[in-house]
Amino acid sequence: MKPLNTLARYPFLKDAKTYVKNQGIAVTELIKDPLYDRARSIAIERVEHAFEHKDVGVRQLSKESDCIMELFSYPLSRMITCCINDSYFTRRYALGEAVRFYKNLIKENTFFLVDIVKEFNLNIQFDGENQHLSIYFTDYLTHAPTRYKHWKLVNRELQNGYISLSSKDLSRVTQEALRHRINNELLDKPCHELIQKTFSEEIQRLQNKIATQRKNNETIPVGKLDVKKLPPCIKRILADVQAGENVPHMGRFALVSFLNSLKLSTQDIIDLFNTAPDFDEEKSRYQIEHITGGVSSTSYKPPGCDKLKTYGLCPSEEIDRICKKTHHPLSYYRYKWKIENKRKKKKSDKKPNKKNEA
Repeated sequence: MKPLNTLARYPFLKDAKTYVKNQGIAVTELIKDPLYDRARSIAIERVEHAFEHKDVGVRQLSKESDCIMELFSYPLSRMITCCINDSYFTRRYALGEAVRFYKNLIKENTFFLVDIVKEFNLNIQFDGENQHLSIYFTDYLTHAPTRYKHWKLVNRELQNGYISLSSKDLSRVTQEALRHRINNELLDKPCHELIQKTFSEEIQRLQNKIATQRKNNETIPVGKLDVKKLPPCIKRILADVQAGENVPHMGRFALVSFLNSLKLSTQDIIDLFNTAPDFDEEKSRYQIEHITGGVSSTSYKPPGCDKLKTYGLCPSEEIDRICKKTHHPLSYYRYKWKIENKRKKKKSDKKPNKKNEA
């Protein structure tokens, strides 16, 4: 088994789960016993920090008791996340755990990294003598942030199905594997009744924060954009970007080309992407201007509904009556504006003419 301070830094490892299980502590003890007050405080700190900073935070692990409390805070933070019962928050929490994991992992030696990667069933090859790492291309494509030039397959050395990469890049790929794993594990997990009761105030406070942020995202126009009028597909992509999700290339292309068609400036569009993992303003600006025609002779048009469905970007469960009347995201957006303008005109026509009354 790995040392206790290692388990505290990586509480999702099999050894960490085994350690917690071997302590024989019941969930009720962890939730109610004063001995674990510190673990409960750290759990709240983890979820709050993840939501606000995309990182669960770092705490001192100089004493054995520090490590134990840190380790026990992890299952508590997961249970609290389930009770918050919000998919956006769950994604944000998963990202926060994964980002802290990456920041810890890049400080480790390559042999430690290779050992950790085994827990995620990633197919890698490691030549210890030459410190050479490679990963099978399907695992690479599943988890690598290939929207960036550095990560695109054409810019990588591929041999016998394996792609060469540095230890830092493998850490980044493993970060995504952890993010997906945590998100999938928690997505439909029920809330523990005792967690709901014990942390009711904290859960309500976090739910209020989520509601406030969601309301702000929907009501505050971005540049010349009215978010409330967005079609479900673009709204979902935008929400994922703002939640720090790794949105696929076609999703980003659809969003940027859509916003460009509404005459948003490059800077307005860049500002939307600054919450994304691996955000790099210079690279983002180049990619956005390539789509909008800023650095090329072509300004690309946003894809229509059929293409978005082909790429799995149409949220079928959110299709509304306007979706059924239109066949393009821009048509949807303009239709909503048309409805609002008609409503405003109708309201204006109903107002009495003060001059005539006089």
